Amino acid sequence: MIRRLARYIAVVVFPAGALALAGCAVKDATKFYVLSATPASPRTSATSAVSSLAVGVGPVLLPGYLDRVQIVTRDSSDEIQISVYHRWAEPLENGIAQVVADDLAAVVGSERIAVYPWRGGVSRVLDYQVAIQVLRFEGAPGRQATLDARWRLLNRDGQEIVLKRSTITEPISGEGYQPLVLGLNRALGTLAGEIAAEIQSRANTRAAGS
Repeated sequence: MIRRLARYIAVVVFPAGALALAGCAVKDATKFYVLSATPASPRTSATSAVSSLAVGVGPVLLPGYLDRVQIVTRDSSDEIQISVYHRWAEPLENGIAQVVADDLAAVVGSERIAVYPWRGGVSRVLDYQVAIQVLRFEGAPGRQATLDARWRLLNRDGQEIVLKRSTITEPISGEGYQPLVLGLNRALGTLAGEIAAEIQSRANTRAAGS
């Protein structure tokens, strides 16, 4: 009787254990993405007044619907889709600030670019600070990526000297999320170019008047 009971228990336990092992073998379908600076175009000849500038990028503020790890898309009827399996590998505001800083450094020709939050006494040596409020940062896979942002340029005294809104769309040729992320990278590069043009203009004017 005891032997028959032992065999019965073994038969019941083995399938349960096999199912548990099969569950552990399921592959996680989640994919993670990071933003990155676009390939630097040939630099224009930057004056010494521009290439020596210290610029701070940030803070970057996000609307509530974007403040999440999941990548957000929007269709033609403004319906928002929040992906389950396609996610940002870092906080989105951090990624945006770093890419804008990298693109800005390439255009301006200065390596003195800091990303918020500042460390040490960086805030005391900044010539300009760029604060960015993102309104839209998504797109429709296979169609286009959209960046809509207000940005403020502050001088070394913390006074606002420029307030602008940039609405940028980038066409996407491929399906899926990777082409969408590449389109968003290009949009950030365009935004950095607009910010750089403003900084260059003001820095050169200030240098000419000194």
